[in-house]
Amino acid sequence: MTPPADPILLRAGNPGPYTGDGNNTWLLDGREPSLIDAGVGAASHIEAIANALGGRPLVRVLVTHGHADHASGLPALRARWPGLEACKWIAPGDTGWHPLANGDRVRAGDAELVVVHTPGHAPDHVCFWEAAARDLYAGDMLVQGSTVMIPAGRGGHLGEYLRSLERLATLRPARVLPGHGPVIDKPLDVIAEYLAHRRAREAQVLACLNDGVTDVDAIVARIYPEISAAIRPAARLTVEAHLEKIRDEFGDWEI
Repeated sequence: MTPPADPILLRAGNPGPYTGDGNNTWLLDGREPSLIDAGVGAASHIEAIANALGGRPLVRVLVTHGHADHASGLPALRARWPGLEACKWIAPGDTGWHPLANGDRVRAGDAELVVVHTPGHAPDHVCFWEAAARDLYAGDMLVQGSTVMIPAGRGGHLGEYLRSLERLATLRPARVLPGHGPVIDKPLDVIAEYLAHRRAREAQVLACLNDGVTDVDAIVARIYPEISAAIRPAARLTVEAHLEKIRDEFGDWEI
């Protein structure tokens, strides 16, 4: 049996401070050509997919989560390929999607992928695991050389995110194909770094609280003294996520 073709990286055409060179979407070609993540509907992205398919239809899009940079391109994909099957974990208010559940097996190209529910960055976040190649399509769970924002109050939950990372580590992936940035060739090392980084950040937040520094902006100023204004909102969300986790584990702090 011929092994599945290597996934094709097609950028979504949305560069920016939080998306880098633009979201990664991954085309798995074969008997059932499938795209992991829908992008934002940029014409250049749609044309790149069509060119890669050489006139064949896109059969399926598998979305890691409902954030706009990963999911909002669905209408443009459906306009080009009306028979497209669109799959994601269903969140409140979602319509028009084929629902995914943890452990589901889905065809993508010539491969079989397993759905792994990984809440934390978003409650509807999933990864797609190709056991044969030990490839993990990880959406926004991991980014080489950076950390993942956990949007507290907007569906993010740091405790769930850390548990999801630990679950991914048990798969022992050989490589991670993320939603942003380069392919991660040593994912277990990156996961270990992420977990250590979050433990260290929590210790900093706890030190602030123990010193009587309880205002969120004051905590941000203390633990991110040189942060740029453009990234400050993300830092604030990170602190809020840590405070939420501390409340969950230690009870209410006078904040």
